[in-house]
Amino acid sequence: MKKKHKYLLGIILLVIIGVLGIFVYSNYNMDDENDAALSAAKIISEPSTASDDVASPADNSPTPTTSTDISLAFCGDIVCHTGLNEDAKKSDGTYDFTPIFGGAKDVISKADYAVCTMETTFPNTSEYTGYPQFKSPAELATGLKNIGIDLVNTASNHCMDSYKSGLISTLDVLDQNELDHVGTYRTQEEHDKNNGILVKNINGVSVAFLSFTYGTNGLPVTGFEYVSNIFFNDYMTTLKDINYDLLKKDMGAARALKTDMIVVVMHWGNEYYTKPVTYQNELADFLFKEGANIIIGGHCHVPEPIELRHVTDNEGNEKTGLIAYCLGNFVSCQNDRYTNLTAVLNVDIQKDLASGKTYLKNVSYVPMFMVDLSDYGLVGSWRYRLLDIHKSLDDYQNGKNLGYISEKMYSAMTAGLNDIHSIMDEKFDYISNGGVDVTKWMQENPVT
Repeated sequence: MKKKHKYLLGIILLVIIGVLGIFVYSNYNMDDENDAALSAAKIISEPSTASDDVASPADNSPTPTTSTDISLAFCGDIVCHTGLNEDAKKSDGTYDFTPIFGGAKDVISKADYAVCTMETTFPNTSEYTGYPQFKSPAELATGLKNIGIDLVNTASNHCMDSYKSGLISTLDVLDQNELDHVGTYRTQEEHDKNNGILVKNINGVSVAFLSFTYGTNGLPVTGFEYVSNIFFNDYMTTLKDINYDLLKKDMGAARALKTDMIVVVMHWGNEYYTKPVTYQNELADFLFKEGANIIIGGHCHVPEPIELRHVTDNEGNEKTGLIAYCLGNFVSCQNDRYTNLTAVLNVDIQKDLASGKTYLKNVSYVPMFMVDLSDYGLVGSWRYRLLDIHKSLDDYQNGKNLGYISEKMYSAMTAGLNDIHSIMDEKFDYISNGGVDVTKWMQENPVT
């Protein structure tokens, strides 16, 4: 009996072991199938970028950044005549200049960094005046900030209109509105920092800004010469003796800062001339040789030409330079021919991160027209507005006169656009294929 029982027990154990083996084997296969299914699901859920739908590790790797791009916007001179102060004044006695800049805001706000020149002052007084000594409400600075201005060039022939104390309070107001400034200085120490040069890092591109004016309208800076960068030695008399020593020193200081770009803003030339005079050409040549990449001019109250140039500086570096001899009045109450015309100049810059070289990429402008409703026999809730010419003409043609664009104004804007094209060169107008592609320009205009 014992042997028989042992025999049966052995058979039972073998059966049990067999069943367990089958169970384990089945589960093992199910796990493999589940893993395979999960892997397949993962592959399907991640879209393939390969052309044959086969995923490749290289396809999912990030594309290395090889360059960085910035955009600069340059505006003309803010000539704050009494009419602008009156138009900006509200019923409660405060001021709002933002609406006066009208159509320029959309253009300026798109730039990474925007620059204008100011031909007025912010004195410690509530008595505001226009020509010949401009004194404006501090709210003008707030208006500039509101439309996207970042840097105010303060070196103009009107920088001393409120004398030394007004020059200082002007800079204080700009600081309070978080606006950068260059060209005038409160102290010798402030001037001596970087030789009065403003350096800005704009999205990885470093830019040095310098600014100079021909004079101060007969108001001397004797004993405190540091307050303004004046490039004529005889600024009180004949305006013939250019201080090349000053310019050479400051340009050398700019090169020593090793920035990617050097921008020089010049208050120069003859009023109401639509072409540069001899000394502007000579100074432009000098500044390019001393390392300038971009030269922006003002003071003439009317537009002057824009040019791209092949430049070789004194260190043998070859590059493309840009000069706008004058952008005209940005805003003003002047209504003689050309004085109500200006443009926002847009400059796209590219930096090659591998080589560290920086280039002009594209240059364009947006034509602008300063409207005085009284010139057209119109009366409204406002009198002065700076308008985008192309947009305004398009609106009128499409039946949207916005309540103020008359046939007479439309004709004046059309004539103004033709004038801007003839002076500043139509090819730079953004409506002409986006302006000028600098690389293409270089190919079409090789060095001879």
